[in-house]
Amino acid sequence: MSMNVSSLCKGVAVGISAGMVTYAITNATSSEKRRFKSNTMKAVRSVGSMMDILGGMFM
Repeated sequence: MSMNVSSLCKGVAVGISAGMVTYAITNATSSEKRRFKSNTMKAVRSVGSMMDILGGMFM
Protein backbone atom coordinates (compact mmCIF):
# COMPACT_ATOMS: atom_id res chain seq x y z
CA MET A 1 0.00 0.00 0.00
CA SER A 2 2.77 2.46 0.87
CA MET A 3 4.22 2.04 -2.60
CA ASN A 4 0.94 3.18 -4.17
CA VAL A 5 0.70 6.23 -1.89
CA SER A 6 4.27 7.21 -2.73
CA SER A 7 3.58 6.92 -6.44
CA LEU A 8 0.41 8.94 -6.04
CA CYS A 9 2.26 11.72 -4.20
CA LYS A 10 4.95 11.82 -6.86
CA GLY A 11 2.34 12.02 -9.59
CA VAL A 12 0.53 14.86 -7.84
CA ALA A 13 3.81 16.76 -7.33
CA VAL A 14 4.76 16.35 -11.00
CA GLY A 15 1.29 17.46 -12.12
CA ILE A 16 1.34 20.55 -9.93
CA SER A 17 4.85 21.43 -11.07
CA ALA A 18 3.93 21.02 -14.72
CA GLY A 19 0.87 23.23 -14.28
CA MET A 20 2.89 25.96 -12.54
CA VAL A 21 5.55 25.88 -15.25
CA THR A 22 2.96 26.08 -18.02
CA TYR A 23 1.22 28.99 -16.33
CA ALA A 24 4.50 30.83 -15.76
CA ILE A 25 5.62 30.43 -19.38
CA THR A 26 2.33 31.49 -20.95
CA ASN A 27 1.97 34.62 -18.80
CA ALA A 28 5.61 35.79 -18.81
CA THR A 29 7.13 38.73 -20.67
CA SER A 30 10.27 38.17 -22.75
CA SER A 31 12.60 39.33 -19.95
CA GLU A 32 10.80 37.09 -17.48
CA LYS A 33 11.17 34.17 -19.88
CA ARG A 34 14.96 34.69 -19.94
CA ARG A 35 15.07 34.69 -16.13
CA PHE A 36 12.78 31.69 -16.05
CA LYS A 37 15.07 29.80 -18.39
CA SER A 38 18.09 30.49 -16.19
CA ASN A 39 16.27 29.28 -13.05
CA THR A 40 14.86 26.09 -14.56
CA MET A 41 17.57 23.79 -13.24
CA LYS A 42 17.05 25.07 -9.68
CA ALA A 43 13.36 24.29 -9.95
CA VAL A 44 14.01 20.80 -11.32
CA ARG A 45 16.35 20.04 -8.44
CA SER A 46 13.80 21.35 -5.92
CA VAL A 47 11.05 19.16 -7.33
CA GLY A 48 13.37 16.16 -7.21
CA SER A 49 14.17 16.86 -3.56
CA MET A 50 10.49 17.28 -2.75
CA MET A 51 9.66 13.94 -4.34
CA ASP A 52 12.45 12.24 -2.39
CA ILE A 53 11.18 13.71 0.86
CA LEU A 54 7.59 12.72 0.14
CA GLY A 55 8.70 9.22 -0.79
CA GLY A 56 10.64 8.91 2.45
CA MET A 57 7.66 10.04 4.49
CA PHE A 58 5.45 7.23 3.21
CA MET A 59 7.96 4.38 3.32
